[in-house]
Amino acid sequence: MGKFISLFAGVGGFDLGMEKAGHECVAQVEWEKNAAGVFCDVSKVSADDLPDCDFITYGFPCQDLSVAGKREGLDGKRSGLFYEATRIIKQLAERAIRRGGVGGGRFIALCENVRGLQSSGDGYDFARCIRELHNIGASEVGWSNLDSQYFGVAQRRKRVFIIADFGGESTSEILAFSEGVSGHPPPSREAGKGTA
Repeated sequence: MGKFISLFAGVGGFDLGMEKAGHECVAQVEWEKNAAGVFCDVSKVSADDLPDCDFITYGFPCQDLSVAGKREGLDGKRSGLFYEATRIIKQLAERAIRRGGVGGGRFIALCENVRGLQSSGDGYDFARCIRELHNIGASEVGWSNLDSQYFGVAQRRKRVFIIADFGGESTSEILAFSEGVSGHPPPSREAGKGTA
C-alpha cells in the first residue's frame, strides 16, 4: 500500500484507520505535546523536514468552524491553519509527482473536518478550501458527508471528507462507498411496541 504523513495527528485515530487499511505512517505533525510526533508546529514544518510519501491526511482544527464555537471560520487563528496544511501539501505533492509517486506521478490529500465547515462564512469557507486545493495544483477535488453511525460506531458524528488528487482523477473512486456499509445498517429510529 502507500506511505502517508499525518498533519494535526491528535491521538492518531485517523492514522490507526489508515494503518488498519495497510498504509504506513512515516511522519506525524501534532501541536499537543502529550500526543506529539516527531514534529510539533505545523507552521514551522516544510517538505524538506518530512520524508517522501504517497499521500497526506489532515484534520485541521475545527474550533472556528464548529456551530458550537464563535464561527470565525478560516479567518480564525486555529482553523486558519488549513493554509499551513495546504502549503505543506503543495510542497509534498510537487516532490511526489517529480519522483513518480503513486501510480506514476500522483499524490492524494485526504482531509476530515466538522460539517460546520460547509456552512461557516455563509458557505464561502468551504468554497475557499476547494479553491485553495485547486490553486496549489490539485487536478480534481471531491468531498462527501459521512456519519459514523453508519460505520459501526454507536454515535452520530457527522463529518465532511475532502479528497484532493494531484496528477489524477480518482476522487470518485476513493469516495465510492455509501452510508450503511454492509454489516453496519443505520440504527432503527422507529418506536418499539409494548412496555419497556
